[in-house]
Amino acid sequence: MGLVEARKSFLTVKGQFFQLFATLLISIIILLLTFMTDDLPVITDMIPINRVCNRALEVFLLIVSFSIFFVSCFTYSQTKNNHSLIAGFTFLAGGIFYWIMIVKLPAGLAIAESADCPKNSFLIWTLIRLINGICFSILLSIRSNNDNKVFIKRRYLFLGTAIIVVSGYLFIRMPSVKPELLMDKDGLTTISVILTSFIAVLYIYTFIRAMKVFRKTGDVVYKALSNAFMLMFFSEAALLTIKQINDLKSVLSQLFLTVSYAFMFYAFYIQNIRRPYLLLIKAKEELDGYLTELDNLVDQRTNELRCMNEKLMADQEIAREMQLSMLPSDMPGNEYVTFSSGYIPAENLSGDVYNVVRIDDYQYGVCVGDVSGHGVSAAMLSIFTFQKMQSLMEETGVDGMTIPSMVLKHIYESFNAANFNDDMYIVMLYGVFNTQSGIFSYASGGLNTIPLRIRPDGSIQELDNDGFAICKLGSLLKPKFVNHQVLLFPGDKLILYTDGLIDARNSEGEKYSITRLKKIIQKYNKWGAERITQALTYDIKKFAGEKPADDVTFLVLDVLPPF
Repeated sequence: MGLVEARKSFLTVKGQFFQLFATLLISIIILLLTFMTDDLPVITDMIPINRVCNRALEVFLLIVSFSIFFVSCFTYSQTKNNHSLIAGFTFLAGGIFYWIMIVKLPAGLAIAESADCPKNSFLIWTLIRLINGICFSILLSIRSNNDNKVFIKRRYLFLGTAIIVVSGYLFIRMPSVKPELLMDKDGLTTISVILTSFIAVLYIYTFIRAMKVFRKTGDVVYKALSNAFMLMFFSEAALLTIKQINDLKSVLSQLFLTVSYAFMFYAFYIQNIRRPYLLLIKAKEELDGYLTELDNLVDQRTNELRCMNEKLMADQEIAREMQLSMLPSDMPGNEYVTFSSGYIPAENLSGDVYNVVRIDDYQYGVCVGDVSGHGVSAAMLSIFTFQKMQSLMEETGVDGMTIPSMVLKHIYESFNAANFNDDMYIVMLYGVFNTQSGIFSYASGGLNTIPLRIRPDGSIQELDNDGFAICKLGSLLKPKFVNHQVLLFPGDKLILYTDGLIDARNSEGEKYSITRLKKIIQKYNKWGAERITQALTYDIKKFAGEKPADDVTFLVLDVLPPF
């Protein structure tokens, strides 16, 4: 180590321990001066003044004791500092004993007016110092359990404090038990010297422990505690040679103790009040720095996201155009039947499918379905459904499209062979209307809505719709799709729809419901399929808005009467 480094290290150590050195030096000088002047007559004649000084110092110690207790107790919910809380209750016990010394209690309880009041006061004072010495020694001997998140219930500490105070008070009130600690003009008794020496040793121990932590951490709290325990030791040293309760050395002992309590209060103030505010200020400064960096990062990421979003929107538009291209632009039909559809996507990309295909001159394939989810994944799944129906027609011709159960079986097998997620599925209904026979044959792949047949007189028939959803269970289950048939007469209408229609909700949370659907159909039944579609589209948008929560799709089949 060079000379400059050594000098810098020395100055650092000097700065850290200067206050401790100064406290030590001043305490020794004051103690020596007191020893040299204690026997002077002018000092001896100051006993009445000393008594007043002692009482004033006791009042100060009472105030500080309760202040430390309140600070540690009422900040515990935030600090969770167990050491501070236990020390606060230690000061509470001491504060109550100081109160007993100072205040006149009711008759039968008072000790302040008895003939041996000074001796009782000294006994209480000794008890306070002994409690403090033992508690502080124990607290500094064990590690703080704050990291273990052990929460001390304060009612137990209140109970323990009450037991200590009551026991001490009863001990003081029993002349046959309490020891003689101070002989007037003769000084301390042997047992008092032993107790005072023991307390002094405890304070030396607590001082060493506090200094060890301070040297290791540089924590100003332990610096203040080191000063406090040093002064408490000098308070005990001054007591060892006192002659009577209110002589100069007694006042000096109280003065040392008072200053030590001031250091204690400072330590508790820093630990429980000042430090949290400092930490908050530091955290705010660090947060401001983080926010500045975050702002820059957000700007950077915003530009990146903007570019990604533009690309995504472009991709979505391509997918939307692809999806719309597969939907029928013009509905097929002839002199026997017409078709009309309503389609309101919840997003740009829909998960609903519908289609009407001309199988031959007199047969039409009809499909309405719903796929899981919304957005891109749902759109891709709907495109898959269109493609599989188209490929089936190309591979099998007319025959492959005329049996609804076979069409659903083909889509089910193709879906399980594809690489879709296990939570994806399709619910749909596929049917074939024969314009020569008037028979509508259909099979359900789990479509969770009821097909409605409307007669010319407005009566509505709910058709059977049992079936298994198209999902990822191909390795476990081979469902059997069942064909159903219904005979449609001229003037009959058939409506197929997804659950987005009847489950749509308004701003009050009310469902559109199948009841409302039936009322609209009955109201416009005398009109054709196109008029019913217009009325339903208008009504659902009026009810749920332009963008409902789920995709809305419906298909109207109208069997035309003969001319």
